[in-house]
Amino acid sequence: MCLNQPQHLTSLEELEAFVSSGTLSQLKVCFSRDDQEEASTSAAVRPRYVQHNLLLNSQRITDILLKQNGYFYVCGDAKNMAKDVNDTLMQMIQTELELDQLDAMKRLATLREEKRYLQDIWG
Repeated sequence: MCLNQPQHLTSLEELEAFVSSGTLSQLKVCFSRDDQEEASTSAAVRPRYVQHNLLLNSQRITDILLKQNGYFYVCGDAKNMAKDVNDTLMQMIQTELELDQLDAMKRLATLREEKRYLQDIWG
């Protein structure tokens, strides 16, 4: 996730190169500060926030994370983005595995303990 597309175009090109080389199988991007009117006129409207992208890909992400022992890395601000991503992950686990909130929280805690859910966040 980047704040806006023009300022982070180099980073986006680098990430797209990882997809081309096979290092990444997929790349989903969103730009929270792009002009939404301008974005809505394009053929494909991108999700605005990271948690929206997560929800759009909920089943696949939880499958990779929980059934295929995947890893999940979050880098960004702790106040909003990281908190919202954490809440969304918990919601996804709860929904996809049909767990109550406490059991979903335990699953998320286990992922952290196993170092499969890592955060590089700042205030």
